[in-house]
Amino acid sequence: MKRVILLAVIQAVVLFFIIGALAYAFKGDFFYNYLAIVFAPIAGILRFASAYATEIVLPKKAAEIAEKRKKG
Repeated sequence: MKRVILLAVIQAVVLFFIIGALAYAFKGDFFYNYLAIVFAPIAGILRFASAYATEIVLPKKAAEIAEKRKKG
């Protein structure tokens, strides 16, 4: 659960800067129409919801995948 939240927050922050940088590059305003402020949290929330739903629906499969990642 903590890992899912952490990854969602990291994704939201990174997307905030990417969207802001693109808006700045094309329109000259980092907060153009508040695109970064609107879409970055939405992406983070969707990431959290989809990852959490996957853990609920497929807990055994998620555990197997995690075990394979640990083994290398």
